Order: sequence, then C-alpha cells, then structure tokens
Amino acid sequence: MTTTSGERSAGPTGPSGGARRGAPGSASLWRTPGLPLLFATSTTARLANECARLAVVLMALDRTGSPALSGSLVAAMTLPQLLSGPVLGAWLDRTPYRRAVFVANQVLMPAVLVALVLGVGHAPGWLLVGLAALTGTTAPVLTGGFTGLIGPLVRPALMPRAYGAESTSYNVAGVGGPALAGAVAGWGSPTAAVLVAAGLALLAVGPVLRVPMPPPATGEAPHLLRAVGAGLRHMAVTPPLRSATLATTLSYGGVGALPVVLPALAAELGAPAAAGGALFSAFAVGALLSSVVLAARVPRTGPLRLAFSGVLGVGLAACGLALAPVLVVAFAAVALMGVFESPVVASTLTVRDRNSPPQMRTQVVTTAASIKIGAFAVGSAVTGHLVAAHGARAGAWLLAGCQAAGIALGVLALGRHPRRTGS
Repeated sequence: MTTTSGERSAGPTGPSGGARRGAPGSASLWRTPGLPLLFATSTTARLANECARLAVVLMALDRTGSPALSGSLVAAMTLPQLLSGPVLGAWLDRTPYRRAVFVANQVLMPAVLVALVLGVGHAPGWLLVGLAALTGTTAPVLTGGFTGLIGPLVRPALMPRAYGAESTSYNVAGVGGPALAGAVAGWGSPTAAVLVAAGLALLAVGPVLRVPMPPPATGEAPHLLRAVGAGLRHMAVTPPLRSATLATTLSYGGVGALPVVLPALAAELGAPAAAGGALFSAFAVGALLSSVVLAARVPRTGPLRLAFSGVLGVGLAACGLALAPVLVVAFAAVALMGVFESPVVASTLTVRDRNSPPQMRTQVVTTAASIKIGAFAVGSAVTGHLVAAHGARAGAWLLAGCQAAGIALGVLALGRHPRRTGS
C-alpha cells in the first residue's frame, strides 16, 4: 500500500528520522534488537489478563453462586475500554512517560485482583464492579499499547511477519490464559487461580522496565481531545483503514456468536456440555497454528486482500458449522475458522501500521480494537436471543452472514483506491 503523508518512508528510518532498529543487516525477525523481549513481555501480560477474566468468574461463582455478579465483573473488566481506547491510545502516542503507563497497568491489575480476593463475598457488588472497571479502563495498553511499540523496532520488509508474531501472542494468551485458570481452579481453588493471574501480571513488570519505548512523535501536539478527533477522522477518511475497520469489525461481531453457538450446537448434536468448550479450544488452536505460520513466512498477498480472504474463509467455515451433521464435522469447521481468523488479525495490523502516521499509530490500534470488542459483545447478545428462538444453527448462519456483510461493506468503503496500495 502507499503510505499516507505522515507515514514513515520505506527506507530504514524511524519516526524521528534516525536509524531504524532492525534495519537491513538483520538476518531474521527475531534478531531485531528488543523484539523478542517485547513479545515475551506482551504475551505474559496478555496471558495474565485472559487468566484473570476466567479466574474472577470462577471465584465469584464459588463464593456467591451469583451468575449476575460474575457477568458484571467480566463486563467491567472488558467494556470500559470502548471509551478509554481512543483516549488512552492518543495519550500514549504523545506522552514522554509511556513506560510509566505500562508499568502502572501491570501494577494496577494485581492490586485489583488482590482486592477482589479480599472483597468477593464480603464487599457490596457495586464496589467490586467498580474495582474491576479500573482494569478495563487501562486494558488498551495490552492491545494497542504493546502493538504500537512494534513499528519503530522492525524494518518495513519484516512488518507482516512481525504482526503474524503479534497475532501469535494474542492466541497464546487466548488459549493459555483460560486453560491456566481452569487448571489452577480445578487442582487448587478459584481464589488460587486469581492469585496466579496477579502473579503473572507482576511478573511482566520487570521486562516492561527494559522493553524499548519510542519517544513521542516530534512536532506540535494538539490538545488531547482534538488528537482523538483527528485520529477518528483519519480512520474514517483513509480508504484502507476505513475498509479494514468495517470489514473486520463486522467479522469479529459475527465471531461473538461462537460462545453462544458452540455449547448449544454441541447439545443439539447429542454431545455433553463440555464439548462446547472443546469446540472453542479447537478454534483457538487453529488460530494459534495459523499465526505461527504467518510469523515464519512473509505472505505474498497484500495485507488488505489477505484480510478479506481471511474473512471469506471464516464465513465459509461458518457455513460448514451451520450444516454440520455430526460433532466431528463441527470440530473441523471450527478449527478451520480459527485458521482463517489469524490472517485477519495479522494483516489488519499491517494495514493500520502502513496507513497511520507515527503520532497516531497507537491510537489507531487501540480505537479499532475497542470498536471490535464492542462488536463482539453486541454479536454475543444478539446471538443469544436468536439461538434461544431458533436454535444454534441460526446463530451459525448469522456468523456467516456477518462475514459476507463485512466483505461487502469493506469493498464499498475502499472505493476507487489507487493500485499502488499493495493491498
């Protein structure tokens, strides 16, 4: 893709115009100075977050037996970033104290988790939900915050592989976090699982102090709210960003159907309730394997085309899930869906990097991630009503329809985009 006017040049220079780390001479992605430490740190922090969300639910259910409190705690740990994402992302792009924000996030989470350990079953629910919301407010650090650190480190030729590795980080956390929480809760107690998540979050503090942190972009910084507005306008008027955001938001909204569809479909196919969790694990494993491949090889397809191809693949696999006559076919369809989901994530990150000026890079990622999380929540809610009325297969068809709508709107949003985009 062509770069925007504020984007870095294709040469080995960073946002400040100096020598770019990992410039030609690096034999591989993993010899880029600082990059292995960055991925180890971000994966540990994300693993703690994913572990905490399930562990808190298990602890609340164990102590109070209240699904309402459990659901409220998870929502509080997730939904605040819908509002905080654009603001926090814009602030991270401009502040010279970026590292302090990362450290604060890693200290805040274990502090809140310990407070929940002491308070669940004793303190009023509104106070517990308020505490959990603190972690949700700073959660964009785990998405756009860490992702925004990749661009200044990696030379352009290796960016697709770097974002494939970033996709792997999310998938490792998504698979390992809930598995760790479940294992510790089963072998020990839900409270122990919460404390393990707190320990993992603290474990990331040391590496965060050593991860390379780029300075803020040079030039006059606008007022924070004006910067937020400018970032939103940039996403809306830049065709590749507008296209990728629309397509992947609708796609991820459809993926929000999976937590509702999979247990219900397993039951319709005569399988035990635990099969629903196994189906979701198949999706995660498929996504993890695919992201490992993306991290090892540079795709020949342009990032925007690869994102559309991934959305199409997810849609076709969802059709297979809707038509699955037996559980083994459902497993194959869900695993294939995961395989196609990773290219969507990795290639979308590449599109954002190539079409965002340095002073907006983190903001664009956190904003888009926040929008997608909101879409996921809406997709889950709508699917819940649809499955209750018409069964699990109707939910699977909705998932497929969201992918088709995402491709259609994404192509329309791209418009008459120049051929030099590399898309």
